[in-house]
Amino acid sequence: MSDFEVQVEGQPVEAAPDVRLLLDDPVTGVGRLIRGDTAIAVIVEGSGSDRVVTLRGRRIAVSVRSWRERILAEAERAAASHAGPIAVTATLPGLVVAVGATVGDEVEEGASLVTIEAMKMQNEVRAPRAGRVIEVSVEPGQTVATGAAMLRLE
Repeated sequence: MSDFEVQVEGQPVEAAPDVRLLLDDPVTGVGRLIRGDTAIAVIVEGSGSDRVVTLRGRRIAVSVRSWRERILAEAERAAASHAGPIAVTATLPGLVVAVGATVGDEVEEGASLVTIEAMKMQNEVRAPRAGRVIEVSVEPGQTVATGAAMLRLE
């Protein structure tokens, strides 16, 4: 197992051992990819493991994760996919204006479940993961406090 995993646009790639990145200006992300006597100008944006590299006018999503980061990400994915029921809670206090799911509905991660109006602005509460709705405890016209349980997913 190598020390790092590199993905380009979501696909694993082998890092070329003879290519190195030299950041000429770490603040702006301006740098060069160097291989032997050849250098190609690049711009590197982002922070942490996920970056966007602009190379010859093309923006490319790149992820570089250490062995430890890979293990933690795999554990997080496994826990999320095998977790038991979870409560979906109100993200702010307000008035429930719409409930977009009923008991038994299969929802995808990010699906709009409840719309809350606060200070004349409507805010959607989205599914934190895919699952089946097993309980709905709010209805339109009801007021909720921050953290109040509104639905349960399994």
